[in-house]
Amino acid sequence: MPKLPPEHKFWDLSDYARPGAIWLVKRLLPTSIGAITLTWLFTAVGLVSVLLIFNRYALTLAGSLLILKSLLDAADGEMARARNRPSHTGRYLDSINDLILNGLVLFAIGIPLMIPVWKIALTWISFQLQGTIFNYFYVIKRHQASGDKTSRISEVTSPVPYPQENPRVLFMLHKLYLIFYGWQDWIIDTMFKGNQITNSRSRPIPNWIMSLISIFGLGFQLLIIAILLCTNTLELTFPIFLIVYNIIAALVVFSVLILGSKKLQKRAARL
Repeated sequence: MPKLPPEHKFWDLSDYARPGAIWLVKRLLPTSIGAITLTWLFTAVGLVSVLLIFNRYALTLAGSLLILKSLLDAADGEMARARNRPSHTGRYLDSINDLILNGLVLFAIGIPLMIPVWKIALTWISFQLQGTIFNYFYVIKRHQASGDKTSRISEVTSPVPYPQENPRVLFMLHKLYLIFYGWQDWIIDTMFKGNQITNSRSRPIPNWIMSLISIFGLGFQLLIIAILLCTNTLELTFPIFLIVYNIIAALVVFSVLILGSKKLQKRAARL
């Protein structure tokens, strides 16, 4: 099944690689290559890009590999849906590998530029939280619109394994996920708790809001880095994600909190 019903699909700026992912999956369906294999493949492609970036070698190729990584990242989920084999294991492995690669990319950019480690780490945290904002809204919308529910709104409890999953592997990956993402999910959930827009039982989040915050999606973040690689302007990475993106994120969060406040909703209902 698709992530969202057709009437609730929105212009996702971070999902530019989806057509290529669908094309690839159609050609791989007759083979034995599965979703988990594609997850490890995008991880390997990302690691090659990291090595090129750190050594400041073939930066255009490194940027192209980040785009390929995004395509493969979209393809693993497409493969799972095409074969009707949803997987919590794949969802956690995908997210954990993404987080590690994000950090490696930022350190590979920053260390040769003599950027302080604390600043790189702070940018990494910002990078992750920005992505978590988009993912949180996307998961909420999928639940509101009766779409794909492989990703749960709350991942605190261990999920029930699908028949094809190894319970021990799933248990281990779930614990790792909580270590890496639990604090992020808690921060975002706390900010929007009680908000009418992000209430899973409310009407689906408007498409225009989803399109706006899709700039926080990992695909779009990596696209920006790929452009910086191709234009040899890597020094802009940290001002963009540590300053510009955080300002935009603060404005988005503030706007949603205002628009979705119960008080505003009640006032609008009386008018």
